Amino acid sequence: MDLDDPNSLSPKEILREKEVMEKFFQLMNVQRSRYEEQAKSLMANKTLRLGSENFMLEYSISGNRYKCESIPDSKKGDSFSIELPIPDSEEERVEALVQLFAQSEAGLIQ
Repeated sequence: MDLDDPNSLSPKEILREKEVMEKFFQLMNVQRSRYEEQAKSLMANKTLRLGSENFMLEYSISGNRYKCESIPDSKKGDSFSIELPIPDSEEERVEALVQLFAQSEAGLIQ
């Protein structure tokens, strides 16, 4: 970590970022069909809640943005939120949601 650069990452943060990116690309390939079904559900209902034993993911459509918020089951868990603009075409909307689902799930690896 460069002490003169407040934006530089520590070795631990670099490793974490690498793990999240690897998980993201894996999920994009392996879970694509599930994500496409989730995208259809979210676009139809404007909200979608998904969970596991350690966290809940809440997706919503608000104005011209897709939003995702993670809610950990324990106070020790990290939470995060992701927001992105809704693209113009139907194909781009689905692809944006597929990427959002993969990003949010990849961000939850420890």
